[in-house]
Amino acid sequence: MTRLDTRWIAVAVCATAGCIAQASLGPRVGPPPPPEGAAAPGGAVDAGCSYNAAQIPRELGETVQVHCPPGCPSNGSLWGTDVYTADSSICLAAIHAGAAPPSGGVVTVHREYGHPAYRGSIRNGVQSNDYGSFDASYRFLGVAGAPEPPPIAPDVVEAGCTFNATQLQGGLGSAHRILCPANCGATGGTWGTDVYTTDSTVCRAAIHAGVITEHGGEVTVVLEPGRQAYRGTRRHGVESSDYGYYAASYRFAR
Repeated sequence: MTRLDTRWIAVAVCATAGCIAQASLGPRVGPPPPPEGAAAPGGAVDAGCSYNAAQIPRELGETVQVHCPPGCPSNGSLWGTDVYTADSSICLAAIHAGAAPPSGGVVTVHREYGHPAYRGSIRNGVQSNDYGSFDASYRFLGVAGAPEPPPIAPDVVEAGCTFNATQLQGGLGSAHRILCPANCGATGGTWGTDVYTTDSTVCRAAIHAGVITEHGGEVTVVLEPGRQAYRGTRRHGVESSDYGYYAASYRFAR
């Protein structure tokens, strides 16, 4: 008997005896499902509903894409609006922010510095909560109507009260972190309101703008083009002055 004859006999026996198909002899063995937070096709993080930005292996100022599954509106915790604490569940926040529907999808997460406070709200059927200071935050990029992230400044300048923005090196839009000492409210000159001439002393202007108090603290200065005029005001116990045209300006990223 040839091998061909043997094969046909086996087929005939199976046809009469009702053999089980080879595929049903045991469970199909495929690749295991990726763990939560593993890379999904296309480079996105294949996240579960509980995944948060504190688990993202990125530096502040960097972005990462996250692939959210369906069914996350009732999973996780959430603090903030547009900007969220780093421990807020990303996929729940994405629905709240309008970055993804309840059916899931890919969102772009931008990690950034912490904020002194986070305001809760109800959006898209999701409740977020108020919170105080937290050390890191995130927001979603590409969401219509959402505020753009502030520039990220790399190094902290330990400034004195006389330090002004003409001493900063960088192009327009560059950001610079300044650590101000205490008791700068009476030192130097300040011209403008919210936007200041670059020769205005930074720490005094920061008190005027309300980003720090007389106790000092860290601020982020963003360099801007000059203005045709600057309006002075009195704020937080600091008097700023009017000025005409000046070639360069700065503001504080909040």
